[in-house]
Amino acid sequence: MFSELPIPWDTVTTVGLTLGGVVLAFVLIPRIVMARGESGATLAWILAIAFLPYAGALLYFLIGRTRVWRRKRRRKLSRRAFLQVLDGLPRTAAQCDASSSLPELPRPAGEIARMGACAAGSPLLPGNRLEVLTDTNRTYALMEEAIRGARHHVHVQSYIFRGDEAGTRIRDALCAKAREGIAVRLLVDAVGSHGLRSSFVRPLLEAGGKFGRFMPVLPLRPHWRPNLRNHRKIVVVDGRIGFAGGLNIGDEYRGRKKRFKPWRDTHMRLEGNAVLRLQEIFLEDWLFATDEDIVDAAYFPELGPVGDDLVQVIGSGPDEAVGAIHAVFFTAITESRRTLFITTPYLVPDPAMLMALKSAVWRGVDVRILVPGKSDLPLIRLAGRSYYRELLEAGVKLYEHRPGMLHAKTMVVDCAWSTVGSANMDIRSFRLNFEVNVLVSGEGMARQLESIFLADIAKARPVALESVLRRPARARFLEGVARVLSPIL
Repeated sequence: MFSELPIPWDTVTTVGLTLGGVVLAFVLIPRIVMARGESGATLAWILAIAFLPYAGALLYFLIGRTRVWRRKRRRKLSRRAFLQVLDGLPRTAAQCDASSSLPELPRPAGEIARMGACAAGSPLLPGNRLEVLTDTNRTYALMEEAIRGARHHVHVQSYIFRGDEAGTRIRDALCAKAREGIAVRLLVDAVGSHGLRSSFVRPLLEAGGKFGRFMPVLPLRPHWRPNLRNHRKIVVVDGRIGFAGGLNIGDEYRGRKKRFKPWRDTHMRLEGNAVLRLQEIFLEDWLFATDEDIVDAAYFPELGPVGDDLVQVIGSGPDEAVGAIHAVFFTAITESRRTLFITTPYLVPDPAMLMALKSAVWRGVDVRILVPGKSDLPLIRLAGRSYYRELLEAGVKLYEHRPGMLHAKTMVVDCAWSTVGSANMDIRSFRLNFEVNVLVSGEGMARQLESIFLADIAKARPVALESVLRRPARARFLEGVARVLSPIL
């Protein structure tokens, strides 16, 4: 008799989905709470999973997990190399004693250096020689020259590595060194370089080089976090010559794409002990991506002074409890007393950074920010424009770069401290990306970067508050939507 009763499949499906949603909520909500994220984001995820459990859970696993845990160890070899050069510095430069003074480094450089040491464990290294690079073709030529001169190893890391003419030239230079028996490693971000085909990499592998993709976007892999990306750009040759900054590898950065021509970027060539910090950061990323742990002392050569630049190399990422670059930027802004010049392609400040910028103006600091007039990421440009009115009303001077695409990431404080790196002035760089910045204490480099900044804004278009207020309602609405989405852009 019971076997003749029809099975109410609609009811069974509804009950099953409801129970599944309840189970998901009970499993995920405590996990979200214990992650101790920002209260607003935590509440948003709780509500999303409570009312739309399946869609909310999917989104949370795609973009909601903003921390990744990886095997990390500070290498004794690199630490020993650093300690050998610390004798000539004030010991407080590598300590976290807020009451200590740095007489050799007056404010703001001393305070920013202390923050870098505390937040990132990065010592202040003397005896370096730096060169600022603003021409892409010259930068690539110097990279190729350094690679051709390698005697022990070449390490290259890039967020975007194109398989075009520019990428082929770098790859072929790496292949030539690999055939000579030089250790060659190329590491790219799996999302940023998603178009890099295996066939393009094969000649490097056949020559004896090694290749890795950082955090491929494949489910069921360890540490799967599709929203967390490695945005670093690093080249290290023999532990003696390094490159870092904002420049990826590809023809578009040489101005080959008409839409963004000319491309404006800033990169840095380094010699000296600061290169050892770039080496350490690269090898940690390489270990994470490939499981190859490199401990050979030859990768950390003892280097004497080659110049007069005083440098910290700061890495940060979602594997750190403290966002070191965010902390350093915040300190740099709050320590400014006369001038604060910022170049960034993506301006999406979090509340702390926004307040720091406004309070700097209220203290009488001349705050100027240069952003692109056109952007390769229109949604982020919309989000950035949503901050224009608030910044302009506070007294911040905004400029839009023309012509072409601006991709440089620099900051100069009081013509006494400066930085060039991969980190943008946006929430993604502060919380979701792996980034690296070169920090320089001293007037020489600051004056050079300040001159470049002033030359850039002389050709840029000032943003007037009146024009922002006259924007149509549709534009303001789109900017508001982009701003709401900005934490995940």
